[in-house]
Amino acid sequence: MTIVRRVEEIKSLIDPIQVYQDYVRLTRRGRRSVGLCPFHREKTPSFSVDSDNGLFYCFGCHKGGDVIRFLMEAEGCSFPEAAEILARKAGVTLELGGPRDRDPGPDRRDRLRKLLALSADYYRNALRSAPPSSRIRAYMDRRGIRVETAERLGLGFAPPGGGLLAHLGRQGFKAEEAGEAGLVLERGRGEHVERFRDRLLFPIQDVMGRTVGFGGRALGDEEPKYLNSPESPVFQKRDVLYGLSLTRQAVREAERLLLVEGYMDFLAVTQAGVPFAAATLGTALSEGQVRLTRRYAREVILNFDQDAAGLQAAERAIRLLLQEGLRIRVLAVPRGKDPDGYIAAEGPEAYRKLVDSALPFFDFLVERALASASLREVEGRVAFVDRLAEFLGAVPDPIERQEYARDVAGRTGIAPALILKRLQETRGGAAGPAREPAPEPAPLPVREQILVKGLFSHGEEARRVLRGLPEEVFHSMQAAPLLLALLQGDPPEPSQEALLARVLNGCHEPAGEGDLQRAAAEVHASHLRTKERDIQRQLKEASRRQDFGLVQILNREKMSLMEQIHTIEGGPARAL
Repeated sequence: MTIVRRVEEIKSLIDPIQVYQDYVRLTRRGRRSVGLCPFHREKTPSFSVDSDNGLFYCFGCHKGGDVIRFLMEAEGCSFPEAAEILARKAGVTLELGGPRDRDPGPDRRDRLRKLLALSADYYRNALRSAPPSSRIRAYMDRRGIRVETAERLGLGFAPPGGGLLAHLGRQGFKAEEAGEAGLVLERGRGEHVERFRDRLLFPIQDVMGRTVGFGGRALGDEEPKYLNSPESPVFQKRDVLYGLSLTRQAVREAERLLLVEGYMDFLAVTQAGVPFAAATLGTALSEGQVRLTRRYAREVILNFDQDAAGLQAAERAIRLLLQEGLRIRVLAVPRGKDPDGYIAAEGPEAYRKLVDSALPFFDFLVERALASASLREVEGRVAFVDRLAEFLGAVPDPIERQEYARDVAGRTGIAPALILKRLQETRGGAAGPAREPAPEPAPLPVREQILVKGLFSHGEEARRVLRGLPEEVFHSMQAAPLLLALLQGDPPEPSQEALLARVLNGCHEPAGEGDLQRAAAEVHASHLRTKERDIQRQLKEASRRQDFGLVQILNREKMSLMEQIHTIEGGPARAL
């Protein structure tokens, strides 16, 4: 039996609308169902499915075909892989024909998925059989992980002595295959060692529920705290949201998705009674993850860490989500706690109230912009407008964009038309003479070069030092976008690659954590000196206007800044 004939049989066993609805929110209109196309950005539905013949067509990007063609486009897979996906949805087994019908690529990936599924079972059984007095049970008790939660998430345990490799060998898998799946490392001379040992394991699944990798949490203070599977032929982290395979139906019903950063946060919020959640695998939100989100939700609530890296990641996520036309809210957990820590301290009900009262994204951005710009001075108002303009430019709806411009106008006294004109200029939309090629970015200050290079030569020490910087200080650095990408383990933007190459080829090599602390202190002091100069300018203007009340307030601010500078420069921060 050839694959084509078998696929036709499978197609007769399943309603194609059910398949499309796993990827698109469809609304019935007569004999057709319509929704937002998953293959291009749009705000008005142009994706249509004929209920009689099951064929789809998009009037925007002009893609169309049957349900198999749709799966090939949506999953980025071959014809045989799409057929296997459809068979699983129909609850039957696909029987391939002879060798000419088979593509070795899908066979290889299917074998890796089977290996990963066996590994998930092995780790799960290791957790189930762990005695009550074991270290893993003590850790779960300490973190408040309930047994039913562990079962629902399929949590596992990697024993300290290993054992997975031998188990896979008994099932007919080679060590090289386990290595390709990211489960073992080769030490040379044919010796292999298991990647995960003495860790709580979170199986990572694609949206179809297939295990594609693992995240391992250390049970104590061991480093790294989290150890993740590398990317493989079946796992690209930019296309996976942890937990969505378990929560997608709840997300679809709620029409919103709560996005958190890591495995424990996802565990905590779902255990606390928030079923419409997923996690970004601890990295910045990617375009692939945004497209995945758009299949199931209309609104996204971002609950990222409140440190500099987390806040910057939230801003980047807002830009991407706006471009897809999604509604966005931001949840700021009080006192800078992560969701897991807050729920442990305040309880599930308190967290659920925070979810329901999350800020509209624009209010969050305004608060962020006000933290680094004073509206008392012209320069501050211009900086405030410019900071928000980059986000306004990502709002696809012109009416929404105008409403946000009016909000900014009310806060700054600048006419909405001028704000929209400024937005057009910053987006390069204003007419004018051809521009000169952009010059190369200025070299980074030595102190910032040391911090960038330290992430490569003294990784953990550099991360500890950078996390200790106040958020507004981190944001003030010229190297902030590059440092943020490196801290999150993401590749630098193309515009930052040349800068990174120059830094790594430079001669400013930190000798140890002391050099990194001095560099960070110098950055901190430089930022405070900039603020002090700004206050000095405001003092002159207030004195000229004889506004003595403001003079008194500004003098107090200046004294406080000078004390902070003295404290920093009196410590380990000697000039670099």
